Amino acid sequence: MACRQSPLPNKGAGMRIIETVRSSGGLYTIPEAAKYARMPTATLTYWLYGDRVHTALRRAQIDTDEGRYLTFLEFAEALAIRDLRANHHVSLPKIRQAIDEAKTTYKIDYPFANKKHRTYLIGKDLHITVTDELDLVQISGKGRGQKQMRPCLEQFMRDLEFDEKDTASAYTAYRWTPRKGKKEIIIRMNPAYCFGEPVVVGTGYRARTLWKAAVAEGSEKKAAENYDVDVDSVIAASRYCVEIEKAA
Repeated sequence: MACRQSPLPNKGAGMRIIETVRSSGGLYTIPEAAKYARMPTATLTYWLYGDRVHTALRRAQIDTDEGRYLTFLEFAEALAIRDLRANHHVSLPKIRQAIDEAKTTYKIDYPFANKKHRTYLIGKDLHITVTDELDLVQISGKGRGQKQMRPCLEQFMRDLEFDEKDTASAYTAYRWTPRKGKKEIIIRMNPAYCFGEPVVVGTGYRARTLWKAAVAEGSEKKAAENYDVDVDSVIAASRYCVEIEKAA
């Protein structure tokens, strides 16, 4: 079936979850978000909830007594943190300090998921722009010395779409061009549609739905016929889903 927004079960659902759904804020369990972000579930859990020794990087938007869920903005920020850790080797204490400083001093809730606030590394410390001008403010470290300025998260930001407030509103999770001259297939995560699950653009179907259909039918062509979509969309969905299953 095509994606249709449906109400969540009432049992155990508090106002915070209901408000998130009604505002199209996206909703993911920790295992779902970890899979989409292509990281271990334990890593994402640690970032969001800490452990007996370390505190979380930030307080979760949804109360923990309602369960462990992420909103789309928290998911986008997790992607940014993954990038900072894997590609720029920024420590978790630095990232935690940066998030706290941005929120407390500059009233920026999600510094890594806003088009206006570009992120840079100078030495080992994080800086962001707080206005449209290239006016950097330091949000981690002690401010000792200035070294080469390196932009961070540039590739990550190119995969995001932004709303009128410059806040992340959608994420391109996967691109695939079948062959030369053919249209690129895009899989997008939009919190206003299917609770933010990955959807094959132009089909109305979740990527997982088309992949499971291909598996059940034993044929991507047959699945495409059954769902009245082009076979390339089913192939892209299958490629994407297999990749994230392997990465989880």
